[in-house]
Amino acid sequence: MKTLKWTLAALVAAVLASAAAAQTAPANSVEMASLAPADAKALIETLDAAGLRQNLLKSKFWAALGQTQAFQEWRAGEKYAQMRQRIDQFLRSIDMPEDKALKTYLGRRSAVVLLPSDDEKKPDGVLLLQVAGAAPAESEALARRFVESVGAKEVKKHRDVAIWEVQKDSSVDRMAFRGGVLMITSAGGDALERVLDAALGGPSLGATEDFKRATEGLPPDWGARAYAARCPPRKGPGAVALYPQGSGHVHLEWRLAGGEADLSLTRPAQLAGPGALPDTAVAAISSVFYPDAIWEKVKAKAAAQGAAGDDKIRRAEMFVRGWFTGKSMPEITSAFGPEASLAVLKGEADGAPGLVGLVRISPTGKAVAQAFKDGLAAKAMILAALRDPNQQEGPRLNVREETVGSTPMLVVEAPGLLDKVLGNWAKDVALTVAVTDRWLIIGTSASGVRASIRTASRLGDRTLAASLAAEGEKTPTGPVTRWGVIRPAGSADVVLGFAEKLTGKERLERARKLTNLAELLKLVKRLSWQRTDEAEVICGKADIQAVE
Repeated sequence: MKTLKWTLAALVAAVLASAAAAQTAPANSVEMASLAPADAKALIETLDAAGLRQNLLKSKFWAALGQTQAFQEWRAGEKYAQMRQRIDQFLRSIDMPEDKALKTYLGRRSAVVLLPSDDEKKPDGVLLLQVAGAAPAESEALARRFVESVGAKEVKKHRDVAIWEVQKDSSVDRMAFRGGVLMITSAGGDALERVLDAALGGPSLGATEDFKRATEGLPPDWGARAYAARCPPRKGPGAVALYPQGSGHVHLEWRLAGGEADLSLTRPAQLAGPGALPDTAVAAISSVFYPDAIWEKVKAKAAAQGAAGDDKIRRAEMFVRGWFTGKSMPEITSAFGPEASLAVLKGEADGAPGLVGLVRISPTGKAVAQAFKDGLAAKAMILAALRDPNQQEGPRLNVREETVGSTPMLVVEAPGLLDKVLGNWAKDVALTVAVTDRWLIIGTSASGVRASIRTASRLGDRTLAASLAAEGEKTPTGPVTRWGVIRPAGSADVVLGFAEKLTGKERLERARKLTNLAELLKLVKRLSWQRTDEAEVICGKADIQAVE
């Protein structure tokens, strides 16, 4: 029973990773939130977990997973054999084939409720399964059939509802059924009774204001939904819902409720980063960035420390001004914003991938950004000059400048510094800085910054936003707080290349046999998300697109 129960719970959780067909709630579907006690810490619901499981088993992801050494060893192992033996024994006792059993007990709504317990880190869990009978009486009969088939015995009644128990290994599974819903838990205490109280008309999670605030803004046609009473960053109630779209496409939306009067650091803005980054980006994130507000927060925190805080502020100002020669703190903090972007770019001709950051320059900030670039060049040239010219071994600094269009680009190279770690990639690594009319660009390779200058300066090269649009993916058209995209299918070589440099080729080959990592990455075309902070709620959306 314990193995079967965890199998059922795992199927519910697996929905969150499956790219299944669109689901709709049955007409006689039970609202699981009305069965959860009002003080529930979390509720995870799904529609037709049996159908979602079937779609997962038919997916390319499952096929690729089945080719991995780790999966094959698990399927051939003793624990899997024991699990199958227990499941087969249960199916014989209930006198149903596996497909029919799954459709009967996982074919409608199912949920996991987490309740407060004496141990804050280990909440009590109760599994709820709406039994798929043709009529309420048949659902009740099928629920009883399940309970009796696992060998459970009635031990008492709670408000006229029978409670059943079965001893398995070192635990006791407790069960009840009411209104065609089967309730199962291995938690001690009164977790089952609390769920029954809610089912019998007591205070329920679905009636609470917190649950309504977190879920009412989500579209109703979800395939799976999860709610939690306390979610970061505002520590208020939150919910996320999954919407299978067909054709390997899954859409998610979430809401995190909780008041936050101060949006000085996260106030939404129109992000231009996706339209300034090159289309060679395999991962990128753009976020609002308000240096003035950040500096004010730092000063306020330091002021609370008295004289020690004042000294910290003076030292911090000296450090920051040291990178922007001749500029004051107000000039520096007002020179940048309201956004910044970071991206991983594919290398050229099997070269090293590059990390590139773009910081938006304010209308009056170009001189400040130029001061940073010039100051960095001066510091690098001084360090290069200090090296003993007779020293043959060890890294050395080369400082040069080239022009892309009309934009000068500073390149600082250190030949020999990273050869042992990065091998042939080391020749492509260089600290590179450029300043365009709108962006301060900093990167780890000259080729990556060169490409970013061309896209940020609108010299005709294809941008990340244009590339995504061609794939049918839209970048934000209105103000948002944060946006990001990962393109696993296009980044598989980058990920494996990094892994090889850091762990060695032999270890990587062993890992590939175990996980089939490259094939799994290549199955996911794109993952994109966005977040928008408001005074009373944080809203978010995400899309996962499999390779068709």
